[in-house]
Amino acid sequence: MVNLNTSKYKNISEDEIILTEQDIINTYDERQQEQCRLYLEYLKIKEENPNFGYKRIAKLLGQKYGKTRWWHAGKHIPVPIQTVNWLKQKELLPLTFSNPKLDVIARILGSTFGDGGIFQNLNAIFLSSSEMEALDEFAKDFTYVFGEQIQENSRIQESGEYGQSWHYDNTNRNVIRLFKALGAPTGRKGEIELNVPEWIFKHIEIADEFFGALMGNEIGIPKVHVDGNHLNTLDLGVCAKPELKENRHKYLHQLKRYLNLKNIKSGKISESKNKKDPNSIIYKLLLSLEFENVLNFLTLTKIRYCNYKQKKLINTINEFGAIKKQRYAELISQGYSQSTALSKIRINEAMLFVIQEELPIPESFSEQNTQPILYGGA
Repeated sequence: MVNLNTSKYKNISEDEIILTEQDIINTYDERQQEQCRLYLEYLKIKEENPNFGYKRIAKLLGQKYGKTRWWHAGKHIPVPIQTVNWLKQKELLPLTFSNPKLDVIARILGSTFGDGGIFQNLNAIFLSSSEMEALDEFAKDFTYVFGEQIQENSRIQESGEYGQSWHYDNTNRNVIRLFKALGAPTGRKGEIELNVPEWIFKHIEIADEFFGALMGNEIGIPKVHVDGNHLNTLDLGVCAKPELKENRHKYLHQLKRYLNLKNIKSGKISESKNKKDPNSIIYKLLLSLEFENVLNFLTLTKIRYCNYKQKKLINTINEFGAIKKQRYAELISQGYSQSTALSKIRINEAMLFVIQEELPIPESFSEQNTQPILYGGA
């Protein structure tokens, strides 16, 4: 973890609680919540009065003997309490900023705002991708947070009309409840509100991982325009029905808030029709296409679960940098001063050093693996 006392983020204590047992219980319906209340009251009475039998406690609770008899035998414990106990065994409750797994948890959570999510019926948490390497990284993150056994509830299989992509599913209900309580979108994202949890903004490393996974799914990578003088759009896009316009603007301003903290310039929010779905609108936060700003985006943010986009962005910067380098040499040969030449190609002196050599492509960016990696129930 990085130093918490950064001026750009709220000062917090590592012991500050993000998620409590009650937050998990609150993801269940009212009947289940009431059963939890009664069970916890039963435990409290039992602890304070160890000589009380289950019948006496049942009378105090106003419940039938059968209920407390099962609890006395350690059976039929309310499902939410079982979930809470499972998460406590994994040292994930209460969840605080001191938890060493929090950055990876934030990364998985960020993916649910992009090409991942939780099914409406809470049957699975998932991530879809055309890149097998990304899903393998996603699966490894699950193993890191929850242990090797979690892959017994996982599978990777083909998806898409022509089988051109895959998706990773994990059906462990305890895991699903954890991420639901943390604020993961549930159901079709185009039909629900999206809101970045406020705790994400309290820690720089947590924010980097969360938005890195989100932007890895949603960022539109620019190309060099045919005229060679500028890039086309660099944006973060999200779809929704027209009635969710206000929410989507608020949501994209949350992304803008993060980018501002990283000194990355962004501008207006554009709206356009979704050709794939005439009943929805595409909302895009447009980022500045200044060479330095695009380079800052590459170097100051993390693109998670989507290596090909980072590779594509590096290639675009290298291509555009080569054009500027050539143009700069031409201007100098024509007798222009360095400052004038830099002004004409719209970069500063610091960026001149950047374009002298190509940015390297990380060795981890291997060619896309086209063989599905299967887990557990596949």
